[in-house]
Amino acid sequence: MTPEILQGFLRNSCFIFHSEYGKKGVELTTAQRLKNQITNTAQLKNGQNYNIFTGVEGVADIDKDCSEIMDLADDFLPAAGIVFGRESTPTSHALYKVLDLDKKKTRKHFVFRDSAKDNTLIEIRAHSHYTVCGGTYDCGEKVVHTKLGDLTEITYDQLQKQVALLALAAVMLRKSRLPEIDEHNLFFKEFAGVFNQYNLLEDDAVKIFSAVINRGNCMNCKEDFSTRIAQLSSVYKREKGLKTVGLPTIAKKYKWTDNEVEDLKKILYAITGRDTLPDYTNTFVDRIAYMMKQKMYYDLEDKEMYEGESIDVKYAKFFKNGKYTPLKFWKQHPDSKVCVNFTYKPNDKNRFVKVNKKLMINVYEPVGIKPDSTADTDLFDALVKHIIPHDAERKHFLDWFAYPLQYPGVKIRHAIILQSDEFQLGKGSLFDIHRDLLGHHNTNKIDLEQAINREKGFLVDKQTVLIDEAKAKGSWGEKSQFINTLKTLISEGTSGVRALYQGYKEQETCTNYWINTNYKDAFPLPQNEVRYWVYFSDAKRNEKLLTEFHKERLEGNLVAGVMAQLLDRDLSKFNPLGMAPWTKFRDLMHDLADKPVNDYIKESFDQGVYPFDRELITTTETFSWLKEKSRAVRVTREREIADAFTNIGGVRKRNCPVKGVGKSVNIWILRNHNKYKNMSAVELGKIYVGFHTESRTIDAK
Repeated sequence: MTPEILQGFLRNSCFIFHSEYGKKGVELTTAQRLKNQITNTAQLKNGQNYNIFTGVEGVADIDKDCSEIMDLADDFLPAAGIVFGRESTPTSHALYKVLDLDKKKTRKHFVFRDSAKDNTLIEIRAHSHYTVCGGTYDCGEKVVHTKLGDLTEITYDQLQKQVALLALAAVMLRKSRLPEIDEHNLFFKEFAGVFNQYNLLEDDAVKIFSAVINRGNCMNCKEDFSTRIAQLSSVYKREKGLKTVGLPTIAKKYKWTDNEVEDLKKILYAITGRDTLPDYTNTFVDRIAYMMKQKMYYDLEDKEMYEGESIDVKYAKFFKNGKYTPLKFWKQHPDSKVCVNFTYKPNDKNRFVKVNKKLMINVYEPVGIKPDSTADTDLFDALVKHIIPHDAERKHFLDWFAYPLQYPGVKIRHAIILQSDEFQLGKGSLFDIHRDLLGHHNTNKIDLEQAINREKGFLVDKQTVLIDEAKAKGSWGEKSQFINTLKTLISEGTSGVRALYQGYKEQETCTNYWINTNYKDAFPLPQNEVRYWVYFSDAKRNEKLLTEFHKERLEGNLVAGVMAQLLDRDLSKFNPLGMAPWTKFRDLMHDLADKPVNDYIKESFDQGVYPFDRELITTTETFSWLKEKSRAVRVTREREIADAFTNIGGVRKRNCPVKGVGKSVNIWILRNHNKYKNMSAVELGKIYVGFHTESRTIDAK
């Protein structure tokens, strides 16, 4: 080392000490280094190495340990006052004066373990470290000095961020130069996704892109520079739910090792200041959220709410520092989530979402079924066709059925009503596979009372709800009020909800409604009602078809096949916001339900009121009796009475000869069906005792 060079170091308050000549490694104690300090040029001797004791007077050394770092250093590091290195790498060291350097900051280094050795990218040497700045290395190379000016002043956080950005750019540059990276357009898009995923500022991302493109050896990237930057900007503007590429995707695609992934994460955390807390904090902060409404912590691992003490107990083993609890570190982390409440967004894959600028936890859980286009779906097709043989109506049902799969979270503004006289026909089986496709946690079966209950818990986290075995009860006015309430739930995107122990509030809802009933007069639909699509099925139960269907649904690959089929279904003409297509069955339900005779007979039957307390009855006598005796209802045709008997479960036996009533009478079995089901029409006619004809005879006498 020449006197001029030494003067350059001393002028900048550098602590210089001598050590054994030709040896890079220094094993001297701190006391020996202090004893060997060089304070003037008269102390220079031949046959000595000279070293900077870093940290003294805030002097820090940046050691650039790989070619990519040296290629990119000028793009990230501020101009250094003193630069030196080996003869082969004359700019590998740069000194800075760190204004706020404290003794806790000793050494910060970044590695990228993509080879068996020499994995260090760059390091900051501060307190208690040293760097050879004069003499000869073990290999015989001499120290050369490129620049000896005044040290550049900088804060530690500024220096660390620039070093971390440089390390990240070096990794990207190294990977971009690999021969297997033949599609740089996609490569840069993927890294843009990683930068956005780990919360890098867009300006920092642009800086890295610019440096890597300019220092890289791809002429296409240089020519398409503006396109690459535009792609980066596009990724940063994209909604979080649309961002599909991140570090796991890149690692899998390019077969990165776990060490490479871990090293890149550390660099990313250092850039954004997330490296100052224990490593596990970065995992912990993604598992825990504070819920302001409930004043508790939500654990996303087991999806339960806990008080703070429970969280600290569960996660304490992952934090070695006994001074602070896990939640203390969580509160210091810049990514800690403080949420207002829960929400349900099936169309958003993110767990944390913004609703009206309020951070919420998305409780939607996707179903883990992989579509299989090779699976046989004949049993599903056969069951749908068996229940709905009409082509136009079957097409609309399948469109409605498929829509929540293709467009999760979009509300269909009309409900479907499937009716059949046959119990256990298979309507519920179709809903079973609908639940399989959407997920049982995203669907529900409820009864009519639950549907209009003010708590309405199903509105919060369900895509489709089945109202099963439905029939509106009460007076005509009560039924009308009910149908209007249900119509509001079907058509509106929000509804009033009262959670347990909480007040009423407006709740967003994307719930769709499916109604199964065995009653043609289940609902008093208004004339030309457009919020209900109605279908009456005349099919009979097919035991073999249902058995095979459920066997394949539960044990085979039917669900995966149906999912593939429905995801591929053309729904371009299906309008979820439009009116329900007209069916003749909707008018029939209106006509049947709009008859007080149905209600009168049903209520009399349920209460055992004469003459509907009987086991056997005829429409002929009932029609005559109602016209003469009852002022409660007006009846004009026997057919109305037959429909009413059907609605209460009556079974008709035709052509029964009944003395005093008629030679070919229809007898209806209202109760004890098994007692009479095997009797012939003649046998039934002989035991039947007329109620109205008999009373007329008594009155005449």
